[in-house]
Amino acid sequence: MEYRIFGSARSPGDDFTPELQAFCALEDAQREALAAWFESTSDFDTYATELPAGIVASALLPDQFRKTAAPIRFLLNAWQQHSLEIIDIERDLLLCGLNSEQIGLVISFLERLAPIKERVWIDGLEGTAQIVGLPTIDDVNIVWDARAVFGGPSYYHFRSDAAETTYKRCVGLTCVAIVEFMISDASGLKERCAMQMNETTFLNLLRAMNRADEHLKSLNALVGPMTVAQRASKA
Repeated sequence: MEYRIFGSARSPGDDFTPELQAFCALEDAQREALAAWFESTSDFDTYATELPAGIVASALLPDQFRKTAAPIRFLLNAWQQHSLEIIDIERDLLLCGLNSEQIGLVISFLERLAPIKERVWIDGLEGTAQIVGLPTIDDVNIVWDARAVFGGPSYYHFRSDAAETTYKRCVGLTCVAIVEFMISDASGLKERCAMQMNETTFLNLLRAMNRADEHLKSLNALVGPMTVAQRASKA
């Protein structure tokens, strides 16, 4: 039996049905907080660094929010992307193993959010556009190291007569930043890139990032009306 919501020849992952069942197990007030978040945002990333204020103020725990928002977002996206009827979704939820009461809860929730399903779909398209092509950053670690400075190197190739008498002496410390980037491409292949820099180079990088932020503000002032987020919010 072919599912409509997953596209041609595709089927649900192991987490899909349990996540929907977790959604159905929420209290009414928790589902209301979830609905309010969907209706008020144009960024449907549930794994953002900071949780939305409305979710923080609600009875939803962070894991509950992420687990239960994910299948709803998926269904809204599929509804728009595949031009489905609500009966198509009902049928697939039955095939996924939900009972009639659970299906009723999910369908009524989706019907409430029907006006924003295009926003969810557009947000997904933008997210895909932002990860295809070059690798993207998963994480950045910056660690400062107080590194000892000696009177001569340890490697024999650089040995000199002067260093023979001073290499044991620690003349002081210098600060070095170790910057590590964890990156991955659209297929999930991960790489690690690490580098070090002194204080001057670090401050130059910091100034460059601040100037780049000003560039972004200037660019947004010109192209803002064309951005996906602003166009989606008017839909």
